Amino acid sequence: MRKDAQSAIFDPAEVRASVRGKRITGPATKQRIKATIRTVLADAKREHLMTFNAAALVALESAPRPKGVVWTKPRVEAFNEAFQARLAAVRTDPHLPSTSAVAVWGATDLRPSPVMVWTPAQLGAFLDHVAGDRLYALLHLVAFRGLRRGEACGARWVDLDFDDGVLSVAKQLTIVDREVKEGPPKTQSSDAPVALDQVTLDVLRLHRKRQKEEKLAWGGSWAETGRIFTREDGTELKPDWLSKYFERLAFAAGLPPIRLHDLRHGAATPSLAAGNDMKTTSAMLRHSSLAITSDTYTNVLPELAREAAEASVALVPRAVVVGEPSETEGLPSVSPIRHAGPSDSRSPQNPRSTP
Repeated sequence: MRKDAQSAIFDPAEVRASVRGKRITGPATKQRIKATIRTVLADAKREHLMTFNAAALVALESAPRPKGVVWTKPRVEAFNEAFQARLAAVRTDPHLPSTSAVAVWGATDLRPSPVMVWTPAQLGAFLDHVAGDRLYALLHLVAFRGLRRGEACGARWVDLDFDDGVLSVAKQLTIVDREVKEGPPKTQSSDAPVALDQVTLDVLRLHRKRQKEEKLAWGGSWAETGRIFTREDGTELKPDWLSKYFERLAFAAGLPPIRLHDLRHGAATPSLAAGNDMKTTSAMLRHSSLAITSDTYTNVLPELAREAAEASVALVPRAVVVGEPSETEGLPSVSPIRHAGPSDSRSPQNPRSTP
């Protein structure tokens, strides 16, 4: 094939345009796609519509569940240094395309892990920064009760019971072929009711008041969708837009980057820090299994691990405090030699002797 013919078929500009705005399919998504196809082909094979299951022969790279990694102080410092260096390179190199600071800040290769989690202090700083935002209630709900992005966009007033303090997750919004579609929750466990604390209920009441004021201001142009969270004119929120909006808010707050879905991950940290066990936290997040919660959040908060270590050491009684100088100014004796008694199995003069 001639070179000009190849160029006509494989136009780089056309290829880039065809994938613009689309995410790369990751290993975990590929595994789920394979599992779905394999199930369909297995059913077809049982019904004698085909002789073999081709999906069973497909080998894919493993897709281990990424662990949640906390933005500790050293990690934040390392990220800020890398971010400033990348931003300076982008702005000074005329051959690189123009890129906004937010886009550089959000580059995934600058993060230690695909799943990053803010500390409670960082989460508090973010919520303080967005306290006056019209979608604060949505961000509060995701941060403390762990709603998924699509569930928050699809939440309806009819599913919220202020008296019982419960939100029923009945619908979610997703993007299919760049169109917003309403559908059922992600899994069977996802449609479990979400218990709401009094602070969250108060936040939602204030949000409802604001939405009513917006409805009056828009008059006949208001779109009645019944959604709890909408745009100013009542139309539905697009999940992709919400993710980008959250990213801009986090950048403006001066915090290290996380995804909107990581804000849901972060809901586990206040729960675990408050003393709730993994099973309770898993139920709050409505995971399909306890293993998913454990795999993702076991080591999510260094402060919790440090507290557990302190509690473990405190259980062991000590006669000598390690770290304080002994009378001989040498290393303190952990187990001081006692005078031999009838119950001693070894003689202090000959520690290695046996009875």
